[in-house]
Amino acid sequence: MAQLLDYLSEKYQKDSLDEVNRRLLELSSLFEISQLLNESLDLKRVLNNILFIPMGRMMIARGAIVLNRNGRYQTVMTKGLSEELASYEFETVDFPESYFERADDKKNNAYPELNKYAAEAKLQVGIPFISNNQCLGIMLFGAKLNKADFSTEEKDFLGSLANLAATTIENALKVDEIQQINHQLDNKIQELGTLFDIGKGLSSTLELPEILNLLGFALMGQMFITRYAILLKSENELSPYVNKGFNDSFIDDTAAKLSDMTPPDSIIPADKIKGKVLQRHFDKNDVQVVIPMQHQSQMRGYILLGSKISKKPFEKEDLEFLTTLVSQAVISLENARLFKEALEKQRMEEELNVARNIQRKLLPKTLPEIPGYDIHGVNNSSKQVGGDYFDVIKIDENRYALAIADVSGKGVPASLLMANMQAGLRVLMTPDVDLAQAVGTINTLIHSNTDLDKFITFFIGILDAEKHTFNYVNAGHNNPFVVTRKRDISFLDIGGILLGIMPGYAYKTGLIDLSVGDLVITYTDGVNEAINREGEEWGEEPLYDLVKSQRDRSVKEIDDAILLAIDAFAAGEPQADDVTILSIKRLK
Repeated sequence: MAQLLDYLSEKYQKDSLDEVNRRLLELSSLFEISQLLNESLDLKRVLNNILFIPMGRMMIARGAIVLNRNGRYQTVMTKGLSEELASYEFETVDFPESYFERADDKKNNAYPELNKYAAEAKLQVGIPFISNNQCLGIMLFGAKLNKADFSTEEKDFLGSLANLAATTIENALKVDEIQQINHQLDNKIQELGTLFDIGKGLSSTLELPEILNLLGFALMGQMFITRYAILLKSENELSPYVNKGFNDSFIDDTAAKLSDMTPPDSIIPADKIKGKVLQRHFDKNDVQVVIPMQHQSQMRGYILLGSKISKKPFEKEDLEFLTTLVSQAVISLENARLFKEALEKQRMEEELNVARNIQRKLLPKTLPEIPGYDIHGVNNSSKQVGGDYFDVIKIDENRYALAIADVSGKGVPASLLMANMQAGLRVLMTPDVDLAQAVGTINTLIHSNTDLDKFITFFIGILDAEKHTFNYVNAGHNNPFVVTRKRDISFLDIGGILLGIMPGYAYKTGLIDLSVGDLVITYTDGVNEAINREGEEWGEEPLYDLVKSQRDRSVKEIDDAILLAIDAFAAGEPQADDVTILSIKRLK
């Protein structure tokens, strides 16, 4: 009995000593781990030590650490898990606050999502990181290689490790958050610098190709892409202006599809764009982002971006940068468009000035004095340059050619065509002139030098001041009219078609005698087609009535009265055509 008591006493002392030694060894290990954890606040290094030290000590092949990042539990480090499980993000925020062991019995499953994850990852136990009564996350371990259960001492060790690591993890998370913020600030500073440099470049040019090149370089350099396209709106249609890397037929097809689409308000990933057909269209051709280009709610075009070289998705920060970049580019494009319009307007103004000079030089500076006749001509120019023309050409001592014409169209082309006609007319007005043949020759000349959409209304009459006859041809012009002393009106409407329509056309001539007091008024359609603010035309009847009431006055006074009446009718409304009048009256 005494021997048994001695044996039990000796064994108890030995077991107590072993327990003390084990505890000391565990404390020593935890102290060393604590020192190791406190050596660095680099989150990855801290988590690496937390995960791999117990795995090596307990011969565990699989493990994972899950942390609360921005309110969501995310798997941040793993060993021996698949790629899908290594990036798993939990929907629930309900994690255990003490030792966790996977429950294969669904009825006793307090944490279903964590339990499901542990089952799929073949993880057996978990120990949460608790700091300030909050769960920072959990470390999970698979079964030991020797298939033995986790002992109480091992569970205690893991619990102590979790307690030691919690504060370090919390500090490391704060440091990591600060580093991320600093990284974001660095990126923002870099982006601002890039935007500033790009902005300087864009503001220094008004050339469309150069703006598009700068935009393309910025897209490729900042987003690290190799494929992009820029489509701009031109004459209510989208047209490809730049295509780097995409198939041309795809871009043409895309331009047509986007033209029919209601434009989005902001940059969107291609897979979020409205319409499954368009989504498949973009997905098939690797379009990742669609950027609408808008200026003051007006659609100016689109930018299409392909995948990044890294194949990483476009982040929120990328889209914010692109929004600012494209906004700057759109302003530059709009400035370039307005500058081009200003240059075009200036060019048109210069063209109009040239046309006005040509037109003025076509008109006679002075009219010849015709014995026994009062003659006057006037051209009242509108803001636009028309093709009105009148002339009085002395043929011989007794005969004078009176001509008036109006060329279709405006500007320099109309003035040049009129100059062409005037040159031919002056050559043909010889003493032996046949009026019908002369008009036919001019008609053929005009036809050979113009397109079908260009023509001239033309009236010419030859006054014989000795015989007091007026031989004329009306080639599609407003009918001149004769007002007698009795205020009777007749029209000079014999002739033929407009000049320049049909070559070889045979014109007819008309002949009238002019009695003392007879007044002949010729005019262009700027007279009868003068409009007021309601868009109403003055018409012929008010012209006839006015001339009849004024016929006893000089032809200059009559012409001035016509101009005053037109101005009163228009009441300040700008006129689109010139007003030209050529009048003659037999005095004796």
